[in-house]
Amino acid sequence: MGRIPLLLSPLLLLPVFAAADELSPESNTIDSVTVYLDRAEVTRRVELPLPAGAHTVLIPNLPAQLFEASLRASGRGPAGLGIATVETRREFGEKVAAEQERRLRQQLQGLNDEKDKLLGQRQALDTQAKFIERLASLPSEQDDSGNRVFAPEKWATAWEAIGKGMSETNLARVTLRQQQSELDEKIRKIEQDLRQIQTGRRDTLTAAIQVEAKQPGKATFDLTYQLGNASWSPSYDAALDTETGEVTLTQAAHVRQRSGESWERAKVTVSTARPSTGAAMPELHPWWIDFQQPPAPLLRESRAKTLQDNEMLAGAMAPEGEPAEMSQAQTLTSDFSVRYAIPGRVTIPADNSKHRFVLNRQTLKTELQARSAPRLDRRAFLYAELDYQGEAPLLPGPWQLQRDGTFVGSQHNPALRPGETIALAFGADDAIAIDYQQLSDERGKQGLINRAQNVQRSYRITVTSHHTRKLPVSIFDQLPVSRDESIKVSLTKGSTPPSGRDVNDRPGVLEWTRTLEANEGWIIDFGYQVSYPQDEKVPGF
Repeated sequence: MGRIPLLLSPLLLLPVFAAADELSPESNTIDSVTVYLDRAEVTRRVELPLPAGAHTVLIPNLPAQLFEASLRASGRGPAGLGIATVETRREFGEKVAAEQERRLRQQLQGLNDEKDKLLGQRQALDTQAKFIERLASLPSEQDDSGNRVFAPEKWATAWEAIGKGMSETNLARVTLRQQQSELDEKIRKIEQDLRQIQTGRRDTLTAAIQVEAKQPGKATFDLTYQLGNASWSPSYDAALDTETGEVTLTQAAHVRQRSGESWERAKVTVSTARPSTGAAMPELHPWWIDFQQPPAPLLRESRAKTLQDNEMLAGAMAPEGEPAEMSQAQTLTSDFSVRYAIPGRVTIPADNSKHRFVLNRQTLKTELQARSAPRLDRRAFLYAELDYQGEAPLLPGPWQLQRDGTFVGSQHNPALRPGETIALAFGADDAIAIDYQQLSDERGKQGLINRAQNVQRSYRITVTSHHTRKLPVSIFDQLPVSRDESIKVSLTKGSTPPSGRDVNDRPGVLEWTRTLEANEGWIIDFGYQVSYPQDEKVPGF
């Protein structure tokens, strides 16, 4: 019999299902899961022979916390098969809904029973040890007067028997303690797993798919729903090869879930979409402003409350009242949506543990550069600047950094879109020596009428590259920045002209950049002058 895709028929086109037969498939399996940043979408698949007529296909033991509004059904079957509705029934009971939780509780009960048995064996060994200790005083005989006299000829036999008995008892005690320790560790682990997966809910949901088959045949139904307590987070491994100047970037996903159901051998996809953010933009409402009117005497309280409500509304609708970071986060996540299908079928239990899956690996060309801020740290640090040209944007997340096979640190980077540039730090560069010296710190006064305090400071930065190849080097320092127009700050004559000022929109930050040949040196002379009215005081000057 031919199979055609199942059409989702409107309810009014199908007969009433009040007298429909209920069919319970022997099993249903989780076929696929799409994990979002804050939830998951699960698809269960059931196959069953379907007689002709109206039926209700029941799919029990669904997590009670699934989002019922997201429930939908589709499938394939014999010609003339239609779906009317998908409903849910809440099943209350004493049994734990999650199969894994039931299994863990059974294991825990068995381990506790075994622990009780070991406790009984320990008590028996303690009693045996006390009895042997008493035997040590028994190898003696009574003389004619009734007194007990220790018989020397029995010493060797007694010592041997008592020693052997105590040795065996103590060995059994040690073995028992080891078994108890291993058992306690197993119990602790299962109790920890139980705390992670138990949801506090003992009820479950049963999905009821109402269908009508015009002719009998085998049918396959897919039930899809969304649920919380599931998420994934991105992570990145960047491995730099200093010989080639290439970075191997490995993109991975850490998936975790405690939804109440275990995903066994499912096709798992992770997605950057955010279903919870809604489908439409928020609407703007009129923002009325007016001169404040004095309240009428008889309506003072009512008028004051109205004004207060209007002020709250105006504050909520004003552009300056919107959190910038929230708007920026929404922009970053709404500019793209990428899905990554994890190869094969995987199992992710509902124990909230992290499961790492590699999503993508690519090799990127970089420009190596040494950077240093010797005022704060006289070491140079190696940076790899790369122009990202991947097919899909990268979400914000932690980057683990390796240089020539050695882990050097980590950094958290914002979202990275194709065409954007990022600089990754790969630790100290010991092949570059930097010396930072203050040459002068002079104070004086200038001017005849409006006399001013004048402070001049000068520095010398000496950079030496011991690399065997040329390498760009950037040195950073800073000028003080005035908050008052009467405080004047300027570079002194003779300072090496900087390559950039106010670097990365940071006022006062200067940058000098130069490509150094192998074993080449570089001297940067840097000074500034600060002047201000003599009757004023400037901290630090």
